[in-house]
Amino acid sequence: MLKYSLRRSLAVVPTLLSLIIICFFLMRLAPGGPFTSERPLPPAIMANVLERYGLDQPLHIQLWTYIKNIVFHFDFGPSFSQRDYTVNDLIAAGFPVTLTYGFWSAVFVLALGIPLGVVAALRQNSFWDYIMTGFAIFSQIFPNFVLAPLLVLLFTLALGWLPGGGWNGGHWSYIIMPAVALGTSYLANVARITRSSLLEILGAPYIRTARAKGLPERTILIRHALKPTLLPVISYMSPVFVYMITGSVFVDVFFSTGGIGQKFIDAAYTRDYSVILGLAILYSVLTFVLNLLVDLAYAAIDPKVRSGLK
Repeated sequence: MLKYSLRRSLAVVPTLLSLIIICFFLMRLAPGGPFTSERPLPPAIMANVLERYGLDQPLHIQLWTYIKNIVFHFDFGPSFSQRDYTVNDLIAAGFPVTLTYGFWSAVFVLALGIPLGVVAALRQNSFWDYIMTGFAIFSQIFPNFVLAPLLVLLFTLALGWLPGGGWNGGHWSYIIMPAVALGTSYLANVARITRSSLLEILGAPYIRTARAKGLPERTILIRHALKPTLLPVISYMSPVFVYMITGSVFVDVFFSTGGIGQKFIDAAYTRDYSVILGLAILYSVLTFVLNLLVDLAYAAIDPKVRSGLK
């Protein structure tokens, strides 16, 4: 297991390097720049600004300097649009916020989606199965940019139970609505995947053998059926959790959480190369870490996978 983790960790290095190089040159190919505007700066001032940020150097030297600063100093450079901040400052301020409500959104999805799927599978073609299916369809038609205003109208303006925006240091009352708005559409998918996976597992030969031996249904479900049922759910949640972090722009904007999604959009509009590159690297590392954790979770649940990773 340790060797497998080390091999995966080393394999990510050329991937990240390729990503940095591709993003670096693609952003330079885009029209405009971080210091272009409707009223262009005088040539002398523009030359001084470019020299200040090293943008007057050849592209290959800029690229080498950027990679060297990341590798040896973990420094993503200064922000071009927010000149009092570095990219590290912006990530340190915004990423914990987005990660916090993204984590609780994933907890909300799993804590409700898995039981719904299990109940629907155990009560196949019953009232509860139809309720779960209807709920899944209902939640799909309410993406976060539709559900968020409805939550504010109900729980803030009508009932006055929860604040309609802000962060307040991550107090639980400020996390609930962003987490629910972000996770509801994924909740339906988790419930459906759990239902179909459990139905398939319950028809497996080893489950029939366990029933023939007289084991209680509760024991069969918990000891023999639930673990393999969760494998496709885990596979689904890995990219979903990354999307919860990277695709949380509307939640960040609507609830004014101060998360990192708004900073990514602002950087795209202002051609803030260093912020875009820093966030792209951060998202790539997050994707790799979560995929590795999913592989290890597979190994912990399925002995056949665990034997293959040794």
